[in-house]
Amino acid sequence: MMFDKQDNPVAVFSRCWSQLGRAVLSFVIVLACCATTVVAQQGWDFSVGTGVYTENVYIGSDDYYVTPLPSFKANYTRGAISYSISLLEGLGVTYMNQQHGFLASVTINAGDRRNSEKYSVVCFDVDHSDKTRALLKDSPDLFTQIYVSTMFAYPTPVGMVGASLGYYPTTVEYNRDGIEDEVRQGFLYSILYIIQQPITDRISLLGMSNLEFMNQEYADAWYSVEKKTETLKEFNARAGLRDAQVAFQVGYRLSNRVSMSLDYMGTVLLGDANKSPYTVEQLHQTIGVQTSYSF
Repeated sequence: MMFDKQDNPVAVFSRCWSQLGRAVLSFVIVLACCATTVVAQQGWDFSVGTGVYTENVYIGSDDYYVTPLPSFKANYTRGAISYSISLLEGLGVTYMNQQHGFLASVTINAGDRRNSEKYSVVCFDVDHSDKTRALLKDSPDLFTQIYVSTMFAYPTPVGMVGASLGYYPTTVEYNRDGIEDEVRQGFLYSILYIIQQPITDRISLLGMSNLEFMNQEYADAWYSVEKKTETLKEFNARAGLRDAQVAFQVGYRLSNRVSMSLDYMGTVLLGDANKSPYTVEQLHQTIGVQTSYSF
């Protein structure tokens, strides 16, 4: 494991899980919403698991990585409110109204990171490929140590519809003399649709579609090029549509305690997020297989 000047407990946690944080959270939203269809189990619930995931080294890159991914989650439910802590999902509070099916949640988790030299996966720093390193040379380093996301969802006859708001304070390190680092107050807004379809007693299908928008400071931090480099031309990204997402999870219950899942999320960058010189690949994909044990 490699460390730098941002190393503190929060920064280390962020670097360990930032690459998969938002992707995994999308699956968590699907699972949480589907939980409104059953009576929540009161008291403590624990699960451990392991799996393998692959995705782009940063959103917009055409390089991929594959990594094993351990998981642990503790959940406590009292009445309509559930509290959770997880390696992948961070800290969460969820309210479920069983009578009307309304759901609301707040999640705190590690955010994204884009470094000109390396990317981080499960606490390890890995060198970019020569191609990606050349593209990002002399560009600012970005990281969001912690982000906060709120989500609301309502049932309809054909699934659940909802909206979310995420706060992403992003530190921009310019790595150039005479230019001070700064923090951009990024926000992402989205509307989403969620559906659950049992296939058999043991197999279930969960799906989600999502349309996401960014504010100006998020666009400036992640997609604008304020000063051209050898490979990046100047570009002023505008606020607005950022991406469209589709996610699904196929779950198979081996027993009352053991289950397996196949996860997929595809994110298509749109608007100025797609036009940005940082974006080499418009489609960002996360694919994973996981086994978990509940107790």
